[in-house]
Amino acid sequence: MRISFVGGGTDLPGFYENYDYGSVVSMAINSYIYIGVNQRFDGNIRLAYSVNELVQSIDQINNDRIRESLRKLDIFDSIEIFYISDVPKNMGLGGSSSFTVGLLNALYTSKGVKPFPERIARGACEIEIDILGNPIGKQDQYAAAFGGLNYIRFSADGLVSINPIMMDENMVTSMLNNLFFIYLGKSHDASAILNDVQRNMKKTNSYMVDMRDIADGLYKSMMKNDMDGFTYALRQNWDLKKKTSSKVSSPLIDSIFGRSMKAGAEAGKVLGAGGGGFFMAYVPPERQDCFREELKEFKIFQFNLDHIGTQIVHED
Repeated sequence: MRISFVGGGTDLPGFYENYDYGSVVSMAINSYIYIGVNQRFDGNIRLAYSVNELVQSIDQINNDRIRESLRKLDIFDSIEIFYISDVPKNMGLGGSSSFTVGLLNALYTSKGVKPFPERIARGACEIEIDILGNPIGKQDQYAAAFGGLNYIRFSADGLVSINPIMMDENMVTSMLNNLFFIYLGKSHDASAILNDVQRNMKKTNSYMVDMRDIADGLYKSMMKNDMDGFTYALRQNWDLKKKTSSKVSSPLIDSIFGRSMKAGAEAGKVLGAGGGGFFMAYVPPERQDCFREELKEFKIFQFNLDHIGTQIVHED
């Protein structure tokens, strides 16, 4: 899964196709979705995720991502697929696209194909955006496929470039030690929020351009091992993001933001499209005890960086 720091929303086709390009700074994290694929002897298709499906053809499959992934790889019968996740769905960590990326990787491998991460990410985008028409961007698929800490650029012609951010290891470790993730206790409807963002885009495009510029500036700073502007970039991006849709924030989120800042956080934002999931706060070491005490009624997590991206952990 992934954390998006700045630029989220500029990876939507409605933005980058009309405003030259979009860009984000994001990081893959050590929370995972596990996909198991096995050949089935009786010719049927069995799926086990939040529900169970046992069908005779892919046209009968209810799970649209699985159905279209199988169709894309010309798999029509005799397969079973199961799914486990470290974090529940709709938490703002890109889990839905991580599922599609992992599924494609497993299905390709089951056919004896070892695809490059770009092929997997591009295929996931085609399924989710072009075929299924989900109102989402491209950053989650590429973050899950490639792993690492990256500046990702989305060109108007549809090309996506991954630019690894090569920072001093001690600086990355310090950043991770200062990032805290508050579980808000509810999921969010990313599609509804992103639909609203796209509807508002003509009148909010200047905010989106500014968010893209923030991502560009943060990338350049981080490549120079300069983290002085990191929290400023997070604050500015969050202020702009809230202006793209009234659904991004909520009274609960606004309250947690205010309490976090009062307790010593230097910046904060909701992960994903907004509305729920996790609230991320940047808190310097000397204020972390106060921060934890102030927000002790919430579950607070910390994540680490994943350098690899989607991978096959067992192949029989």
